[in-house]
Formats: sequence, C-alpha cells, structure tokens
Amino acid sequence: MVNQLKTSLGELEAEVMGTVWRQKESTVRSVLLKLQKKKKIAYTTIMTIMNRLYEKGLLRRRADTSGAYVYLPRQTKEEFFARVSGNLITKMLKSYGDVAVAQFIDIVSGDDFKQSEEWRKKLRQIAE
Repeated sequence: MVNQLKTSLGELEAEVMGTVWRQKESTVRSVLLKLQKKKKIAYTTIMTIMNRLYEKGLLRRRADTSGAYVYLPRQTKEEFFARVSGNLITKMLKSYGDVAVAQFIDIVSGDDFKQSEEWRKKLRQIAE
C-alpha cells in the first residue's frame, strides 16, 4: 500500500496515512510509536507531516480533552485511490486521447492481470 501511496504522497506522508487508516483515530504520539518500530524519527517530524496532511485535506482533526489533536482520515483508502486514479486517468486522456484508451484496453485484455476478465465485462457493459 505504501508504494501505491508514494505516487501521490511523499514516502513519510504515505507511511503516516497508512498508519492513520489502520488506527482509524490517531494522535501524533500513536503514529510516532508505530513508525519508530521501523526507524528513528522525531515527534516534531510526525507532527509536521500530520499537519501537512490536514492542510492538504487528507486528514481532519479535533482536540481531545487534553487539547491534543486527534486525527481522522477524511476518506477511506479506497476512496483516496479512486480519486487519485481518476485524476491520473483524466490527465492521461487529456494528454494522449485515443492512444491512452487503446493502450488501456490492450493491457486489460492481456493475460497479465488476474482481474482482466472482470474488467473486460465492465468494458463490454460500457460499450453496450
């Protein structure tokens, strides 16, 4: 998942978002404790990243009884991927038009994808 997120977010932003999605509600400290298991990282770094994600509209936040922020994702991981992939596909279509569509169809109809049969059905439904 982190690799997929890195195409839209930086490496650390992707790790933070992945952690917040798993935890549902997160504080800077809870994310820090999770990420520190993999590498040394400062509290202020996580605080800055979470604030950036809030400013980008990916997180929402509320103050708890102690005044610390509790962060929650604004959308599910699936909704985020749908939005990002939709934006990417729109850019590809605007830039490359029919060539992009033809390449997409060639790829989907190839044997490389387990889901290709399901995708082919969806394409047939659209074409009808």
